[in-house]
This record gives sequence, structure tokens and C-alpha cells, in this order.
Amino acid sequence: MKVSVGKNIMRARKERNLTIKDISIMSGITSSLISQIENDKANPSLNTLYSLARAIGVEVSYFFTGVGDTNNSPVVRSNERPLMSKAKGLTNYQLSPGSIDKFSVYYNILEPGGSTANSPEHHPVSATGYEFGYLLSGKLQITINDSVYILTPGDSICIDVKQKHITVNISSEDSEMLWMMIP
Repeated sequence: MKVSVGKNIMRARKERNLTIKDISIMSGITSSLISQIENDKANPSLNTLYSLARAIGVEVSYFFTGVGDTNNSPVVRSNERPLMSKAKGLTNYQLSPGSIDKFSVYYNILEPGGSTANSPEHHPVSATGYEFGYLLSGKLQITINDSVYILTPGDSICIDVKQKHITVNISSEDSEMLWMMIP
């Protein structure tokens, strides 16, 4: 069953009687992008989701489950972790429990030729923080602004969220990576 992140964002916004313009002002994300996300025509970055969650007043996990985070357990069971797909060829699991207010950890699987986005990922101007990645298997090409980096298993990378970036699997096998988001 595919999760509609956009529909859950719209539901949370409407439950609080907020307009797209209200959320745009509070989050620093354009109204047009919010509309595209709500209609599942755009794939938001994790930091964009964090900004939207903060503006709406919900946990990011609500966007994937449709319910508030009522589990205070520090354990995330392998069969209970939220599954997210940001783009064709990408499978993304949340490994950390609860909100990403402090940090969150994700396990990404990129199919051969798969990418994290159709265009370079960038976050709202108001976003601050870092993304840290550790490659477990495969081979990735990560473009940050105009610089290109090739990662092989055991390599890691740290990216300021204000930098435009895109990750592409350039190997003939799935690439597996751990990502930590530090807002």
C-alpha cells in the first residue's frame, strides 16, 4: 500500500484550519510547492517535511502514518518502521523513532540508475542543519552544487542542507546507504 504523504499533509493542515498560504508563510516554502506536494506531484525532501511539520504543529511521522506519534518507545522494530519513497528507484525507511526535531536516521536503497530526486534537492531558505550519509554497498555519485563526488562502500559524506544536491546510483547493483538528518 502506497502512503500518500501529500494527502496526510493536506489533512493535517485542514484539521487546523490553515491555508496553504498560512503554511507557506510559517515554513518559508512556496505555496506552489506545498500545493504540488499535497497533490503528490512533487517529492519533498526530509527537511521540507520537517519545516511543514513544524509549521502545521505535527510530528513528521504523521505525514507517513496519518496518525500522531503515540509510541514513546526508543525501539523501532524492523516490521514497524515507516516506508517512504521519494522518487522512482528509491526506497527509504526511517530507522529512528518519533520526531526528527533532534535528528533522524534513514536507510536508503537506490536501484541501479535510481536517484534521490528528479532534480537537485534543495531545502527552504529557512532550513538549517546537515545531512550525513554512510554508504554500505554499491557506488554513488553525489553532486553538491557544481562539485561531483563518487562514494564507494565505507565512504561517508556530510552536506549542509542549504546546498543543492542529488544522489545517483551509478553501479549495476542496489546501493544501500544510511542517512542522518540533523535539523
